[in-house]
Amino acid sequence: MSSQKATRNRLFTPPFAAVASAQLFSLLGEAILKFVLPLYLLNLSGSATLYGIVVACAFLPYIFLTPIGGALADRVNKKYVMAALDLVMAVSALAYVLLSQTADLVVLTIVILMLLYAAQSVYQPTVQSSVPSVVAHDRIPSATAIVTQVSALTGLVGPVVGGLVFGFFGVMPIVIVSIAAFFVSSILIILFVKIPPVKHESTGSPLGILKSDIKEAAAFLKQNPIMGKTILLATVINFVSSAFIMVGTPYMITEVLGLSNQLMGFAEASLALGGLIGGILISVKPGLFPITRAPRFLFGAALGFVPIAVVMAAGIGPMATYAILLVSLTWIMAMCSMFSIIGISFLQMETPSDLIGKVIALTMSAANIALPIGQLVYGVGFDAVSVPALAVCVVLVMLVISVFAAKTFRKEFGTGAGTGAEPMATPCEKPASETIPL
Repeated sequence: MSSQKATRNRLFTPPFAAVASAQLFSLLGEAILKFVLPLYLLNLSGSATLYGIVVACAFLPYIFLTPIGGALADRVNKKYVMAALDLVMAVSALAYVLLSQTADLVVLTIVILMLLYAAQSVYQPTVQSSVPSVVAHDRIPSATAIVTQVSALTGLVGPVVGGLVFGFFGVMPIVIVSIAAFFVSSILIILFVKIPPVKHESTGSPLGILKSDIKEAAAFLKQNPIMGKTILLATVINFVSSAFIMVGTPYMITEVLGLSNQLMGFAEASLALGGLIGGILISVKPGLFPITRAPRFLFGAALGFVPIAVVMAAGIGPMATYAILLVSLTWIMAMCSMFSIIGISFLQMETPSDLIGKVIALTMSAANIALPIGQLVYGVGFDAVSVPALAVCVVLVMLVISVFAAKTFRKEFGTGAGTGAEPMATPCEKPASETIPL
């Protein structure tokens, strides 16, 4: 019994190691395809507009299917959901290989990318909601940080590997590599992951069950407003900060500074590096990062935009400006990553097991909806307002958000509660029927 308890209290339990490894292969295959397939189409057509349309269409399923993914993750054995989705992505990539010579390549690319995004809209809530089932309660922050690091790592490595293989050998070999990665992920899950299923009494049509699940999650959040406010904070940050970075980074580097696409690639790598750094810091010492300290990282992210405003207004050399931008972007992403990990860990620990998937899915859906709206706003903003002025606006808004977060968490937990890794008395301890998600 003691040896079983010791195994459970380890971070890298065999089930969690299998989940993290499977996620690595699955996200790597996905990242490669998401990077290579639109790029291949761009190389053939030379149309940036077509490239943008393809990428935008492909992202739509991710926005609308994520809530369904969360409900599915809570009602079906998570192990089989993840394994089945890996097989779906493998078959989708195989279909691209078989049909690319005969089908309309634009339509085929859009369909395959939409299938990949649709699969990931279910896969990611399932992975996040499985974490509390495969590690001890006090290990959830570290495990969540590692899951986040895996995602950031694949976002960094996938385009690099895809670009190299695509450049030397063409599109088909890299698609085959992705197929192999999906199959490896599925095999790892089937053989090594053990997640106890949650029993539900399901009556009515699938649509009715879905509506009931979402209502149950919404009711839980209404009863636990601090969790809803945490989701709101993540959504606003995505709108204000992430959208600025995603639209502003290529605009500043390629249009304002006139630098190459290769240097833009290094900027993307710096964003992924910031996410990795944030995840590593929390995974090493999770007890130092309770939810009450999360506002500090929003304040830190706000400060990261200050050098961007200053350097873009100063008119110094392009390469010096570029170097400062890289440092600032890495810092901002590290701060935002740490806030995100702390917030998700809080949701995972405080949500009943039969609602975790839906809560995580609602969180991701809110953030995903905010992002394209923010991108649209900044797309217009960068044409109408100077970069320094927009950066100053972001600094001010982020400072207001950090103050709001600090007051909110201080009011909820006080100055001494919730400052350690130990679980607090929370809605997790209530019957599921009395609780509802963020």
